[in-house]
Amino acid sequence: MAGFRKAEVPREQLTLWSMKLDDAMAADHPVRHLDFLLHREPFAETFREWTRDYVLVEGQPPYHPRDLTALYLYGMLNRLRSSRQLEKSCQSHLEVIWLMSGQQPDHSTIAEFVSEHGVRLRELFRDVLQVGIRAGLVKLAHVAVDGTKIEAEAGKQSAHSESTIDKMLAGVDEQIAALEREWAENESREGRLWGDQTPWVAKKEGSAPQRLARLKRQQERLQEALAAIARRREESPGSKAIASVTDPSSRVMPDKEGKSKPNYNAQMATDTTAGVIVAAAVNDRAEDSGQLTAVLEEVRTNCGNLPLEASADSGYSTGPELEKLEQMGVSGYLPDSGQRSESPRENTPAAQAVAAAQAGETLSEEQWAALPKDGEGRIGKAAFRYDQDADEYVCPMGGRLSYVRSSQDRKNWGTAIRAQYGNCAGCATCPRAKQCCRDPVVGRTVNRDQYEKHRERMRARMKSEAGRERYRLRGQTVEPRFGYIKRGLGFRRFLRRGLEAVRTEWSLMCTTVNAGILLRHWSEVVKVI
Repeated sequence: MAGFRKAEVPREQLTLWSMKLDDAMAADHPVRHLDFLLHREPFAETFREWTRDYVLVEGQPPYHPRDLTALYLYGMLNRLRSSRQLEKSCQSHLEVIWLMSGQQPDHSTIAEFVSEHGVRLRELFRDVLQVGIRAGLVKLAHVAVDGTKIEAEAGKQSAHSESTIDKMLAGVDEQIAALEREWAENESREGRLWGDQTPWVAKKEGSAPQRLARLKRQQERLQEALAAIARRREESPGSKAIASVTDPSSRVMPDKEGKSKPNYNAQMATDTTAGVIVAAAVNDRAEDSGQLTAVLEEVRTNCGNLPLEASADSGYSTGPELEKLEQMGVSGYLPDSGQRSESPRENTPAAQAVAAAQAGETLSEEQWAALPKDGEGRIGKAAFRYDQDADEYVCPMGGRLSYVRSSQDRKNWGTAIRAQYGNCAGCATCPRAKQCCRDPVVGRTVNRDQYEKHRERMRARMKSEAGRERYRLRGQTVEPRFGYIKRGLGFRRFLRRGLEAVRTEWSLMCTTVNAGILLRHWSEVVKVI
């Protein structure tokens, strides 16, 4: 019997190691490519301007921003996000030791780098993106937009109602006032005892100045929470008056698992050529409505042009957004608001019945039964054809509904100016009235707002096989990107608090994803840098 394998190099045996750190890293290792990339011309101006933010005439020499940027990007590519993890990697991960040339910044220095240079780090996103554009990895033929909820650095128990926060703030105000009085009395007493010769005493943990600073930070967060509640109530009348006192910038909103906790809404636009992220944003809005064209404007800012096409799910589909898309000259692919997937296929019974009704054909009993229904079980509006020349709606039985009145309705996306159509004389005697009217004597009414023409054009585009194919690109680009970020890179929760800090963290993560794409397409990238 041969037995088990023997040790290749016994631990007590002397070994000869290369004296060059560079020899320890393979020539084609990704860390070499990342380091090479950040030292090339596309990043030269950024780091040149960045170094001017430093004061280099006194104290310990700071770490070069390129080194700490490389540390963050490579660390996040390898699921190392916290400053303590990155500190440890500088001591124990050979490729990180190579990348940092043996430098070992502590966790405080690493964390402060992001806090102090957030704006510069967000600018880096565009530099990486420009390399992708040069390498032909971004075509802007089609961009897919989506959003996801990412947990804030605040627990569910930190969220309180407005009345509770008011009480908490009043209690903190009282503590601050009492502590300031105590401090003033102590200062006066010591002044009487010692005069100008007051002895110096080292400040202990929990001393009055430190307690006062902590209370004032708490007071500031409570005031921010009340301001956030007031702003959200103004934006969405009737919304729940609740906010986190740990991270007031976050918002209690449900995620895809249905759990309500302090979250942020992270937005992303992904080019379908190679999956490069071309826009990234974070906000505290619970819904995606109204954000599509804002993200596309960010694409224009980052890339210099708008995409030819854009797709997004039904959460983005509002009348004003569809109108703006047309004004921007972008071909959109969005289902109707509230629809979970793309429009029904043309060969389904419902689609065929609607097409026949729209064409003015006489419907069979099977087609009448297949017509889509509204929430009350009546024949849906889709079965009614709008006659633009006559400004009338025509029902499947041929009856004409003329303009009756206009009204206004407040929606979360703005004001809907609705025109109501009705007064069809044939409703009272129509054999299909029970399937169509709430009250045949009153007759059927149909509403049309100022954005209906944009919805009709979008529905026509989404009904085609080509439209459904373009919409399905979302499942190949932006949705897998979110999956990779959450599962592959472990980014499910922000590590920082406050909207600006969170924006920096999200931008840094999207920059990391794009840098990873450049490394995977290195043969194309190295030709253009």
